[in-house]
Amino acid sequence: MKQLVTFLFITISYLVCAQNKKEKGVVIIKDKKIDALIQNKSNIKRITTGGYRVQLYFSTNKDEVNERRLKFIKSYPRTETYITYDAPNYILRVGDFVERNDAEKLKKEIFREFPDNFIIKTAINIPNDDEEENDSIPTKDSKEKTIKK
Repeated sequence: MKQLVTFLFITISYLVCAQNKKEKGVVIIKDKKIDALIQNKSNIKRITTGGYRVQLYFSTNKDEVNERRLKFIKSYPRTETYITYDAPNYILRVGDFVERNDAEKLKKEIFREFPDNFIIKTAINIPNDDEEENDSIPTKDSKEKTIKK
């Protein structure tokens, strides 16, 4: 009797916990626009050279750095942001400037929101022509032109 109960228990446990063998793996449901965006960005080749970035913030707390990054992106969506990890700190730097004067302009512009910013000489990414054409996010300074017929 014990053997029968044990056999039934094992058999029922196997049937209840067994996976459906017809489905393979995990099914991911996502918008097709995500794939298009990834494909678009992966086709873009960037040129790396020496230049300048503005360092906004650093901390051992990654969440604080991400909060500052989001705050910056809301105000300046067209300026690239970079978070790097240099143990034990996470470092937030923004911009890709070939000329130091351009970095100085951004530094002065964001001084009220990020008073502890400073300029760092580092390797930067220069966007190629394809990347500039594919960007469609409007900037603060951009104005729409309307053509009247």
